[in-house]
Formats: sequence, C-alpha cells, structure tokens
Amino acid sequence: MRTDSPRVLVLDGDNVNTLSVARELSEDLDATIIGVGTAPYSRLLRSNYCDVGATAPAPTDDGYADSVLRLLIQYRPDVVLPISYESVAMLDAIRTDLPDHVSLPIPRSESLNTAKDKHAALAAGGRIGVDTPKEYSRAVDHCNDAGRPDDGFDDVQFPVFLKARQESGGETTALVREPLNFWETYDHVTDQSPDGDVLIQEVIDEGGPTYGCGLLFLDNEVKLIFSHEELRSVPRRGGSGTHLRILRDPHLEARSIRLLREIGWNGIALLEFKKRPDGTYVLMEINPKFWASYALASRYGYRFASALVAGVLDDSREPPIGSPEPVGEMVFPLREFTYYLRNREDEDLFECVRSMINPSATWSVDRRDVRAWVTPPVELIEKFRL
Repeated sequence: MRTDSPRVLVLDGDNVNTLSVARELSEDLDATIIGVGTAPYSRLLRSNYCDVGATAPAPTDDGYADSVLRLLIQYRPDVVLPISYESVAMLDAIRTDLPDHVSLPIPRSESLNTAKDKHAALAAGGRIGVDTPKEYSRAVDHCNDAGRPDDGFDDVQFPVFLKARQESGGETTALVREPLNFWETYDHVTDQSPDGDVLIQEVIDEGGPTYGCGLLFLDNEVKLIFSHEELRSVPRRGGSGTHLRILRDPHLEARSIRLLREIGWNGIALLEFKKRPDGTYVLMEINPKFWASYALASRYGYRFASALVAGVLDDSREPPIGSPEPVGEMVFPLREFTYYLRNREDEDLFECVRSMINPSATWSVDRRDVRAWVTPPVELIEKFRL
C-alpha cells in the first residue's frame, strides 16, 4: 500500500477549474503537481500549487498527443489527470501507448463512447426508467428530406432545443422558439457538430435550474457522490454555472448511480438533469470529466480529485481532509462578469453585479492563489501581445 507523495501531471492548465484540483491534491495528498498549459502564463502554471510547469499545444491540435507522451516520459508522473473532455478523449485514443509507470483514471472506452454520444446516453437512461426529453429528430429529418416546406413542422412542438449528438467540449447547442428561425439555427449547429448529427428535443423548464450529480466510481463501487443546483449560468439557457448550491436528493442520486452502473462506469462523471413541473427529473446528458463548477464541491469537502488519485494508486491515506458539508453555496464572479462584458447589449449590469455579491454565497476565487485565478485567458493575453 502506497504512503509516499504522488506525482500528478494535470492537463488543461488554461482552464480555471484546474486550480481547485491542484490545491486539493497538494493539501490532501502532498502531491507534486506538474501543470501543463498552452503557454507559460496559463492559469495553472501561475498557481501557488503548481510545482513544475510545462507547455503543450491545445488539446484540439494535431501535435497534442505526441507532446503529452513526451511529457509523461520526461517527468515520469504516477498519474496523468485530464480535466477537459478533449483531453479525456485524446488519452482514451492513446491509452495503449502510455508508459507503464503512468496510471490513467478514466472510464473504459465503451463507457466513454456511450457518454459522449448523447443519444446513446439517453437511451441508457430510458432502459432503466429515467425520464428523457421527447425527441423530434425523425420529424425534422422527414421535413428536411421533403425540401424543408414551411408547413412541415406539424409534429414538432416549439420551442425546441438543438444540440450536437456527439460531445465535443464546445458550445454546440441552441434554443429555437418558432419555425421561422429553425433551419438557419439547425444548419449552424450541424456545422458545429463533430459528425453533423443533431438532436432536436423538447424544452424542459426553460429558465429553470439545472441539477447536477457528480459521482466517483472505482471498481464498480461508489466512492463519492455530490449534487448541486445550478441557479444561474452562462449562457443563460444552460452552460457553465455562475451561482450554485449544494443539493442532497436521494432520488436523484439513486437514479444517477443506477445509470452509471448500467453503462459500466469507472472514474468521475457529472450527470445533468432538468425538472418537469411535477418534480420529475429529466436526464440531459452525462459529462465524463471534471465539471466547470467543480470548485463548489472541492471547497465544501467533496474531494473527487484526491479520492480518485488515491484510489488508483492504492494510497493508504484517507482523503478528503475533514468531512463533506451538507450545505454550501458559491458564485463564480469572474465567469459571470466576463460573460457580461462579451454580451453587454443583452445583459443587465445590475443583475450581473447583484448575482456576484450574493451574501449567502462564497466566491470561487481562492484568496491564497489570487494571481492564478485572475490571470486572463491565454487567448486574450496573446491577442494583446501581438
């Protein structure tokens, strides 16, 4: 049984949610953090909790896999920890090429393929009795094949929600309120979809909260579970949360556990749900990665990263430090304000500020690591450096 401090290579250092992961691993496991970003000024590389900084191309670049393999040979970490979906998918594709000394704590390929295919994930939910959105894809395909007539939407109830069938890690969703705007939006989402396949779904509780259930499975055993209610997000129709609170709902958690067991899960995931007016939870998707609002879970004692790394290394220590708290609330002020700046014509500054200074919620920004948290995105820094 392992007792020494692990070396963890954390990918996706441009992402702000790597900062919570790095702090957690440092505090709980005394881990040596090897942070990987696309530039020396990536957020994780400027963190107090990053011991060694390294650079690699963006996960979407052709040379990313080779660069990561070189870093694994150079630094010889015990664990490589992907944060974004793109990095999870890349490591899944090259898992047989990884050095023998490196542990890769991601689900098996078959389970990942089910999660990234939103149609397959919803089908798995349907098999175990989880409610899923009504699908209009067949009706729209028929209308498309018939030349897109103006009166071809008789079997479609608007508004509808469009999303790429295959997960890509980007924004590939859209809300369409009426037939007049459908085809232009449909073509746009289709162009952004990795395989050109788009799901057309009923809208569940437009403007209402999204519910997330995060789980860690190791050897078919639930090691950690955490649920939250997303009260405000960017974009407003759903996306990354800017105001969330802890939620404990045994019904939601039991359904989530059963679904991940149905697809043979191992590792970390976040399941997203909406609610019908009668209180029924409706499955939206399965995210096979650390979620964007992970800081809330980590701050209140739900230390998924530490439990995951300790579990795959058979570490004798018992993370997390302390106990998970039953209540907690957090706002993400930098994410909220950045969205306002990019959408000033459509956003209300007063509402934005009011959401950021909510007295019942803590801030996601770590005061002991402010320099990293307030570092602008790499693409913004490079824009002004040119």
